[in-house]
Order: sequence, then C-alpha cells, then structure tokens
Amino acid sequence: MSKKILLFLYYLIFSKLPSSYFPGGSFFNFLRVKTLKSIIKIGDNIKVQPKVYIGNGNDIEIGDHCQINENVKLDNVKIDEYVMIAPGVTILGKMHDFVDLNIPMLLQGEKQVKSTIISRDVWIGTNAIIMPGIHIGQGCIIGAGAVITKDCEEYGIYGGIPAKLIGKRK
Repeated sequence: MSKKILLFLYYLIFSKLPSSYFPGGSFFNFLRVKTLKSIIKIGDNIKVQPKVYIGNGNDIEIGDHCQINENVKLDNVKIDEYVMIAPGVTILGKMHDFVDLNIPMLLQGEKQVKSTIISRDVWIGTNAIIMPGIHIGQGCIIGAGAVITKDCEEYGIYGGIPAKLIGKRK
C-alpha cells in the first residue's frame, strides 16, 4: 500500500482507536504501531496512544522502548530510545519565513530547519513545546508546560517559559 493511503487510514481509523490502557488496548496499540511502521521509521516495544499527529510522516524517527501519549504533535524529529512524551506535547519542525516586509508572512512559505533531536532516556512533561532544531541531551527532564527554545544539556531538568535549567539529575 502506498504511504499516502496508509497515512490516510492512520488518521481516519488507527489514530482514533482506544488507548493502550483501555481493556484490550494492547491490541489497539499493536494496530497503531503496525500502521505507523509502514509510514515512519519506528522501533520496537513502542506505545503510541490515540491522536498522535505525525504530519506527512517525513523526517520522523522513533527509537525502541518509547511511549508517546495522547494529542502529541511530531514534526521533523529524531527520537532516541527510552523516551517518554506526555500528553499534549508539541515538537515543531518548521518555521515560517518572515524576512520580506513587502510580502505577507503567510505567503512567504516555510523554511526548513535541522531536525530536532531527542536523546536517550528523556522525559517530556505535559503540554511542553519544543521549537525546531533543538537538541535535548541524554537523561533530560522537561517540565510540564515548558517552552524549549535552546539546546538542553545532558541530565538537566528544565522548566519555564522560556525554559531554563532548574536542576541536574546527577
């Protein structure tokens, strides 16, 4: 089946199936992940909850042993293994061009940025927003509602708007 048809089926059916916490939910998770493996590069032992948005599926990779919860939006991101992403997280992958003052920003199109990298063993809290092209170092914790605008050092704990280093795990 073509990638576009599978993407259509994912959004029409599989992204709306009940959570893996629902009775029989491991079967629904299996169907979601099986469909996603035909669209994006995705590892083993993954949990993907309902309503995860993957755009057109380009430039998204998810490593082994990850959990992605409800209402997460992913774009242009590479996620390493053992990553937990809480509900409502948005990982942005593009920026609008805005340099020409004579053309409305809406008409200037998008500029591609480097991929966002989420390293191994990261926990991203509910409703966090990660701007495009950010690198989140291994072992980081991103607090609920944080807005990540700069790279995050390994084992750092970040929170706030814009997010700042508020502690270390070591």
